[in-house]
Amino acid sequence: MIDPVHWAQTFSTAAEFEAAVLSDCEREVGCDVGFLSILGREATPSVLGLEPATVRQAVAGSAVYARELMPVKRAALARRGVAVDSDVLGVAAVHKTRYFREVAARAGGSHSLFAYLTWRGRPYGMLMLGTASRAFSPAQIERVEAMLPTLGVARAAYGVPYPSAALVDSQAGPIEKLLRRFDRGDGRVLASVETASGTISVRDRAGFREMVAASGQHELVWSRAALHDAARSGWPYLDLFHLAAARAAHRERALFVGCGGAVSVHQFARVYPGIRCDIVECEARVIALAREFFALDAIPDTTVHIAEGAEFIARAAPATWDIVVLDAYDAVEFGPAFSERSFFLTLKRALRPGGALALNVIGTLQTGSQVERVARAAARAFDDVQLIPVTQLGERLAPETPRNVVLVASRL
Repeated sequence: MIDPVHWAQTFSTAAEFEAAVLSDCEREVGCDVGFLSILGREATPSVLGLEPATVRQAVAGSAVYARELMPVKRAALARRGVAVDSDVLGVAAVHKTRYFREVAARAGGSHSLFAYLTWRGRPYGMLMLGTASRAFSPAQIERVEAMLPTLGVARAAYGVPYPSAALVDSQAGPIEKLLRRFDRGDGRVLASVETASGTISVRDRAGFREMVAASGQHELVWSRAALHDAARSGWPYLDLFHLAAARAAHRERALFVGCGGAVSVHQFARVYPGIRCDIVECEARVIALAREFFALDAIPDTTVHIAEGAEFIARAAPATWDIVVLDAYDAVEFGPAFSERSFFLTLKRALRPGGALALNVIGTLQTGSQVERVARAAARAFDDVQLIPVTQLGERLAPETPRNVVLVASRL
């Protein structure tokens, strides 16, 4: 019988513990390869029987593989934390996935068992076991199910590396690895509308009102406002938008690209009395939801414009705004128009001298990431660009961990 608690008492490091667990799985469950990955440390998994090149490919392609294998993860979490890809998807469907072609097949695998480590009900790690030919038997699956609860607790003894509070479920585009760490109940849905890019819903959950964008299996919480205070955010990154106001030479007029629940607009109107706010939002139904459920019309000196954000800024007169706040994700990705140098040049033109920009990007701090691409584009247009990653108290700032990063740029 696999005893993770025994190994947690035996080894002083997480790496030694994980290696012992994989060795036990090979001997007592029966597998040809194994892979143990922990949230926040995805770039350095513990492996059994996998070549370094295959491990590198598994890490590099994790975002795509997470989308393909999401039904397997959901099936596992709906049961006892364990599911086999071929049982859930079928062998033919598994063979069509990039995960199979780029990882499993390279390792000679035919079937992959996925087991999810949890701590206080929240997934924080994934154990994969693979076999070269035979399917996993019910007895093998039961062995993994039996040891999984103690494995989750024992591995947590070495620390559970949570990144900053997440915005999305793990199936959402370039930010697959972020897991929602608030109460996972769906909450009470107050309204739902269909748009060209997907479904937008409003729900009350855990003391907050949320606006949620969903497209297929992808979901992103756009806004989180306290039920008793529309200006109090449930997301720490929104508070960092005030750095643009602190940098700006004047605070007379601000533009918000993307409305959501207008939480930032509420904040700016309260903190900077007399400021005039413009909101540009491409979807009229979002504005309607913000008016009905997030008190949009109660914000003084605010004008709403229905238009594409980049096009609206391009049509604006020079030196129109002192501050621009850009938070422009849909349910899947950051608007590609907002990642180009040409956009930042247009935006700089629309700011008054001494004006400032605050922009939210979700991603890692690694070389070649979306965060780096956006920052480089901004730096080719603006005079001063800074990145402020969102972290939790005591968190190790790991470059590979996806998180909110607020970019602040100034026009001198």
